Amino acid sequence: MLVASAAAPLLRSTLEHAVRARIESAAVRHGAIARIGLVHIGVWPLLRLEAFDLDLGHGLRVHADMIAATWPGRLRLTVRAAALAGPAGVGVSAPATAWDTAGIFGDELRLALVEPQAGLSIHKLADPVGGAWNIEVRGLDVGRLLDVRRNARPLLDGGIEDGRVDFQFSTDALRFHVDMGARGARLGALADHADDEIQLGYPTDLTIRFDGTWRRAGGVVEIPEVHATLAGAALSGSIALRNLDTDPVVDLALGVQHLDFAQLLGASGLGVPESLGMAPGGGGLDLGSASIDVRVRGRPADPASLSVSQKIDFKPPRQMPPAILRLRGDFVFGSQDGSGPHRPIDVSPASPDFIALRDAPPLFVRTLLLSEDAGFYGHRGIDLRELPAALLTNWSRGGAARGASTITQQLAKNLFLSRDKQIGRKLQELAITFLLESALGKNRILEIYLNIIEWGPDLRGLRPAARSYFGREPQALTPAEMAFLVAIIPGPIKYQSSFAHGTPGPGLRSLIDALLAKLRAVDAIGEEEYRQALDEPIVVAGGRPRG
Repeated sequence: MLVASAAAPLLRSTLEHAVRARIESAAVRHGAIARIGLVHIGVWPLLRLEAFDLDLGHGLRVHADMIAATWPGRLRLTVRAAALAGPAGVGVSAPATAWDTAGIFGDELRLALVEPQAGLSIHKLADPVGGAWNIEVRGLDVGRLLDVRRNARPLLDGGIEDGRVDFQFSTDALRFHVDMGARGARLGALADHADDEIQLGYPTDLTIRFDGTWRRAGGVVEIPEVHATLAGAALSGSIALRNLDTDPVVDLALGVQHLDFAQLLGASGLGVPESLGMAPGGGGLDLGSASIDVRVRGRPADPASLSVSQKIDFKPPRQMPPAILRLRGDFVFGSQDGSGPHRPIDVSPASPDFIALRDAPPLFVRTLLLSEDAGFYGHRGIDLRELPAALLTNWSRGGAARGASTITQQLAKNLFLSRDKQIGRKLQELAITFLLESALGKNRILEIYLNIIEWGPDLRGLRPAARSYFGREPQALTPAEMAFLVAIIPGPIKYQSSFAHGTPGPGLRSLIDALLAKLRAVDAIGEEEYRQALDEPIVVAGGRPRG
């Protein structure tokens, strides 16, 4: 008895060290790093791990205050205060959970959630040539189990979920099957409420179903069919990725039917912008609906190689928002963006600053469209053909180096939205864009754009810009001066320092020359006119209105 009593602490210490080493080595084999504050072996619980951390790489980290193994008739694992921290401030936390387990030391493993509720099971199947996992969900209230947030703001309430996910591994491929649905899910990723009004969107039903294969040889991922529903919209498509290990090639087809914009905004935790002049509230609002089909093919490493086709149909609302209808006639525009003062813009022929589209120099309009929206007269308000290349260029440069907004989207932002760059605002912008296209037509959209677009601090409209910068009317501008005005549209405030001394700096001048080259390439100007424009010194009076 004395020997046993003396040996017990030593044996327990040896076992605890072995358990720690086993967990840490297993993590390393899977490309992760495990850290454990305390390993304790006893009678109850049989095993307790405290301050457990697992670094999965790529910005993913798992933490649990405690993991304990007990034996109330079968092996049970209890996890207290678990959390998954991901990139971009996304985190998932769970309260105390308890799992009944079976086969933990054999070929088959079963985990069944028992606390805080039943409804989730994970099964690892024995397979002679690989392995297989099955995850089943039945009536699981995800909100009771997981708290999903981004930067401390609610991101998702998964509602009541049902479905299954299957993975099957072999020596050369991974096959997967997903068939999941949620009732009453609420999204908060796009909500833009004040900190004291943190909200999720209206409840909506979600479904997603697809089968696919990942073949390691050749780096091929194929998902022949994807079907999903979100906020009443039906999504379908296919995905094929090839040469993932060398030079990836993508072939993506996506179709969205019955996309109801009011329902989508509500489900996304967004409201219909008050600037549209519609009655507040979630029910009964109508912003129209769209059907969108897009196909993307090419190599992401070479944005210029991407081929994008699109087909868009928009069904306008039964009654247009009042703020959209007023744009058909004379109106006064007032911007509250940035620091004041903000002078109201009278968009009517009665204003000395107004310029009708028919009076705008054709070469200026051509320059504007080449720079900002080459497909303006051919699309329905959005141009998805430009989007993949813009996203990839921005990703490679680590910032917003290139935009993909059409002129109609820019007008929607200027007339009705703030400068907020969150994706939620982009959804609102998309809805307004379709309304503008449906209610106004291309020429009226372009005419309004020319009269309200920002060209400097408290400087809006083509005619005031031409007078302010060059002391002349738009019809008298030279090709180089026109290119200057178009070149500063993406950043009229930012570029002020580039010509503070009266002439464009090298960076801005290169943008101007690039625009002139585009005009020459489409024969909008002749060779001699092009050479003269390149040699022309551009003298700028200043970035602010005179007087």
